[in-house]
Amino acid sequence: TSLAVDYQLPVDFPFTVTAEGIVNKVVNDVTISDWSMTDTKGYTRWNGADSRPIYPETFRAPGNKQAFVLENTHKGYGWSANLTVKMRPWDFMSFMASYTHSVKKELTSMPGSNAESAFTYVPTISGPNNINLHNAINTTPDRFFLSATAHDRSGNHYSLIYETWRGGYNYSYMLANDMNGDGYSYDALYIPTDKQVANNEFRFTSLDDQKRFMDYVHANGYLKDHQGEYAEAYSVYNPWVHRVDVSYKHDFTVNVAKTKHTLQLSFDVKNLLNLFNDSWGVSKYMNPALNEGRILKYDHTDADGYPVFSTPKAVNGNVKTFVYNPVVGQCWYASIGVKYMFN
Repeated sequence: TSLAVDYQLPVDFPFTVTAEGIVNKVVNDVTISDWSMTDTKGYTRWNGADSRPIYPETFRAPGNKQAFVLENTHKGYGWSANLTVKMRPWDFMSFMASYTHSVKKELTSMPGSNAESAFTYVPTISGPNNINLHNAINTTPDRFFLSATAHDRSGNHYSLIYETWRGGYNYSYMLANDMNGDGYSYDALYIPTDKQVANNEFRFTSLDDQKRFMDYVHANGYLKDHQGEYAEAYSVYNPWVHRVDVSYKHDFTVNVAKTKHTLQLSFDVKNLLNLFNDSWGVSKYMNPALNEGRILKYDHTDADGYPVFSTPKAVNGNVKTFVYNPVVGQCWYASIGVKYMFN
């Protein structure tokens, strides 16, 4: 379902505002299950804040062979909202600004190259047969675009474009190993509250492990805002990226008999800011030291039935979650083009 509204402001030059909304509800999407895995409802659970189910050694049906089955699901939805402003206060200059916010919740985008990888590459609490709705792996939640274009009577065209967005590299916080015993190391992280740690409801192997982990939680925006919850899959977005592009075009026009021929020469510079500083205009990705978001390790179960965790050495309050990703596609570049326009 979509709805759009255009409004022309009562001024003496073209000035329009457009608002558009789109809402989608899943009717029949694809998901995958392993029918050899038994239901977790009767499984024993840990004591304490992280009380996820514990898979027994005999969690598979007799025969112990995987049985992946494609199924349909009605779970999932999405929506997006866009606001665009266009204005042309002078004949030779126009402006446009646009902001889009997008949300998509799904069970799985089937992120794998075969049945088992598509089945397992989604972090879960109770195992891959029990996936909760989560943010889609390929969502870019926020994007803003601003452009200014000018031209003159000599066939010159100038454009300045600013674009910023967050997301695109979407991550999950997980445990470093297979805590629940389902055979897959894609166990979602439980983020304890300070009170749960202080009351020994969430336990660590040492005070040093506890301090380093909680210092990282307090320094991390997502973790700090979701204490007392399990981390949602693919809900950690890379930070805002800011880019500026410039473009110049010139039209060469020749009249031959009664035919007008136009040849346009263009010169474009993409990611101009990166030309002046090698870290400007460059996306960030998760620090490799954080092992793709696996920032806590299940160590053992103590005599009280509580899970006990250790913190990888790289995790502390000072480690950066995101670092620059200086690959070729992130660098500035210039291009020259020629275009013939038919009449």
